[in-house]
Amino acid sequence: MQKMRMLMAGILGLSLTTGSAMAADALSAAQQDAVKEVVKSYLKENPEVVIEAIQAWQDKQAAQEAEQQKKAIGMLMESLAEDTKTPYLGNEKAKTLVVEFSDYNCPYCKRAYAGIRDLLAEDGDIKIVMMEFPVLGPMSEFASKAALAAHMQGKYDAFHSGMMDTKTRLDKPGVLGVAKNIGLDMDKLAKDMESSAVADELQGNAMMARMLGISGTPAFVIGDQLIPGAVGKDKLKAMVDASRKK
Repeated sequence: MQKMRMLMAGILGLSLTTGSAMAADALSAAQQDAVKEVVKSYLKENPEVVIEAIQAWQDKQAAQEAEQQKKAIGMLMESLAEDTKTPYLGNEKAKTLVVEFSDYNCPYCKRAYAGIRDLLAEDGDIKIVMMEFPVLGPMSEFASKAALAAHMQGKYDAFHSGMMDTKTRLDKPGVLGVAKNIGLDMDKLAKDMESSAVADELQGNAMMARMLGISGTPAFVIGDQLIPGAVGKDKLKAMVDASRKK
């Protein structure tokens, strides 16, 4: 019985691939009809075989995606190890590297920021690299461009804090108001927001997010782990501690 189940699962798997057409060519029309009837009859009596075949395919896909994600995380962390251009929070020289993909209009990002701020105040050996990832529309993109332009004036931390402390949904006056309040050169800000450097940064962040399978914010990379969604200070601290032990 077990052998028969394996055979039928194999036939089903074969039928799901382009190789099934080659197998069919080797049989006469009558033989093909006979095989189809056997398979059809067996699957009616044993529908769990279909479920097993689908589950096996899903497991294989999940394993491949996990391996791809692991490689992408390695590439990301290696590229950021000596990076000096991407904005960050915390200690630039810290040994512990955390990456966050964030959107200024994301309420979960704002919620996570409170824990991030507390953790950085308690632990001086953390550098959080900020990957601007505006996924919530044109105003999110405008805000991210302003953040990267603020970084060019050495005031990313202050701008980021002001934006995260803004509880209402952002609009252009609100974004520019934060920029003005922290003393940015507004003419330079406007020019830098439209620069190729800012466009390239956002494009690169989006490409890395796709490689990691990230579609929403926030998302954190700590050590070799990807943590999607908002997390509090305690969970962040636990993940940081775990990465340090590795």
